[in-house]
Amino acid sequence: MHASHISSFMKNARILYVADLNLYPEAMKLYGYSGKVARIDLTSGKVWTEVLKGDFARRYVGGKGFGAKVLYEELKPKIDPYEPSNLLIFTTGPVNGLILSGASKLCAVFKSPLTGGWGESQCGGHFAPQLKYAGYDMLIITGKSEKPVYVTIEDEEVRVWEASHLWGEDTFQTEEIVKKDHGKGFQVISIGKAGENLVRYACITHDRGRQFGRAGAGAVMGSKRLKAIAVKGSEKIEVAKPEELDKFRKELNEKIKERLKSLIEYGTPAIMALTNTTGTLPTRYWTEGEFEGFEKINAETLKRRFVEHSKSCFACTVACGKISVVKKVPSILSLGSFAAYEESRVEGPEYETLFALGSLCGNDNLESIIKANEICDRLGMDTISAGNTIAFAMYCYEKGIITQEDTGGIELKFGNSEAIIAMLKKIAYREGFGNILAEGVKRAAEKIGRGSENIAVHVKGLEPPGYDPRGLKGVALAYAVSCRGACHLRHMAYRPNLTGQKPFEKGAINRLSYEGQAEMVKELEDFHTIVDCMVLCKFLCLPTIGPILWNELTTLYSIITGIEIKKEDLVKIAQNINTIIRKFNLREGLNKKHDTLPQRFFTEELKTGASKGEKIHKQEFEKMLNEYYRLRGWSKHKRNNSDITKSSQQKHRDVSFSCC
Repeated sequence: MHASHISSFMKNARILYVADLNLYPEAMKLYGYSGKVARIDLTSGKVWTEVLKGDFARRYVGGKGFGAKVLYEELKPKIDPYEPSNLLIFTTGPVNGLILSGASKLCAVFKSPLTGGWGESQCGGHFAPQLKYAGYDMLIITGKSEKPVYVTIEDEEVRVWEASHLWGEDTFQTEEIVKKDHGKGFQVISIGKAGENLVRYACITHDRGRQFGRAGAGAVMGSKRLKAIAVKGSEKIEVAKPEELDKFRKELNEKIKERLKSLIEYGTPAIMALTNTTGTLPTRYWTEGEFEGFEKINAETLKRRFVEHSKSCFACTVACGKISVVKKVPSILSLGSFAAYEESRVEGPEYETLFALGSLCGNDNLESIIKANEICDRLGMDTISAGNTIAFAMYCYEKGIITQEDTGGIELKFGNSEAIIAMLKKIAYREGFGNILAEGVKRAAEKIGRGSENIAVHVKGLEPPGYDPRGLKGVALAYAVSCRGACHLRHMAYRPNLTGQKPFEKGAINRLSYEGQAEMVKELEDFHTIVDCMVLCKFLCLPTIGPILWNELTTLYSIITGIEIKKEDLVKIAQNINTIIRKFNLREGLNKKHDTLPQRFFTEELKTGASKGEKIHKQEFEKMLNEYYRLRGWSKHKRNNSDITKSSQQKHRDVSFSCC
């Protein structure tokens, strides 16, 4: 439905379900929490609320911890991720809703349609604070609607609306329509055509450029026929020590100015200079580590040619988001239905998008990367997985595994920016060869066959981000053991590897050495587990520079909740949560044999750059892996569904604990 028809639709709008959730005025006060959980069953139409238990909040903190416990306890084992019973859990943490830099993140937890295991993603912007202001620490959605629907949450009132007029619209248009119908004060998350068509790496989009990007949250939302969620609240979040929070905020903002200058000026693209210099910038589908087109797509060029202004998430002084504008999209690009958007305006491209749709595809056309970024945002696709999947197809094309007959006439050569644009749309609409690529690299390789399985790059089904592990040995281990597959955000190990500095203490760490990496990865995982429980932005918690590291994290938790806590206590909480997630993955069939890397990383050396000649030595990798297992208290021998040791289970036994 076009915007001009919105008002007439609203006059006749059909509210499918509505519930007044102000049922628990007696809920116990928890500093830093709203104290309630909202639940929606889209199959039955039931909407209800539950009280958040204080002991549950203390044990799992929020965000990732809340989601891990609920998903493990409530999801039936081995279900297909597209079954109605799959849970889509949106969780906040103690910091959300506070006027504090980095406190805008919302965590989504689900069973991933891309990997079949643990699914998790975070999104910044403005949605998480409004969910807290509306009175909810968690929103848990299950079931499947017969017809497309969307949800509005305004304080105690939760409504499920018919969404036939929204189904088929892109995410930008959907947000615009919902805000026009219900008010600009609402914050909206939505899916595009990729989510509707169950592209396995479909994302959920917010605020025209913020994403729940990885692992296929948008596909889960689409499988439930849920187009969008809008929220607005009016409550306030109380903290135990407001004066100390004011002091913490002032000190944090000073540290931000001092330590995050590059992020403030350029955003995430600044790190491309480091990856290219170290020879770890993935190029031409993981064959090279240095891109000759670097100068054409780097942070300086992006800022000089296309960045119009900065954009910040809720209450954040960093403003790392950069709005890029291409005034007139080059006529060489086959835009099809996107020709109407002659001007391309997008938040980004972030570093991961520049790598995935740039160097990985051998593409140095920055205008095309910006346009591809906009298409991914509008249609709702993870740019990392989309870029990896197209680059994989390009590699297959170059090797003669597939031809133009397979691709529907598209010449999938490295550097062909027009082919990238064309294939992105085919993927989102599941048209022709795009229908195969919509399955992700792992399944696409299985469908294509012809030896393509041997060149496919993924871990547990998730395509890697922009750091080649052959030149970053800590990243190699971190990719392999990450709970959601090849991931950089569960640990941020790429930063100490790239800078050569240990993350939490003075001292050096050699990116090309296998020594000390297991201990570093384990501690980074525990630290960022708590970060994801709070839920804080990773860019305020960067290894080596912070400005929030262990001391600041414990201080902030105590200021907000009033509970005095030590680093050792948070480490125990993190270990417990990580063990629950491990048990979830084991239950779903992911075990130690999946804690590995693509065979190419063991057998093929990098061809160019400062890491030329590097590969992963299998014996050294196994030593790292076994040391990591020892530190976790997990068995280093078993490769089946029982590699959690008895001692670890006893340390982290909590299987009967409920949240509500």
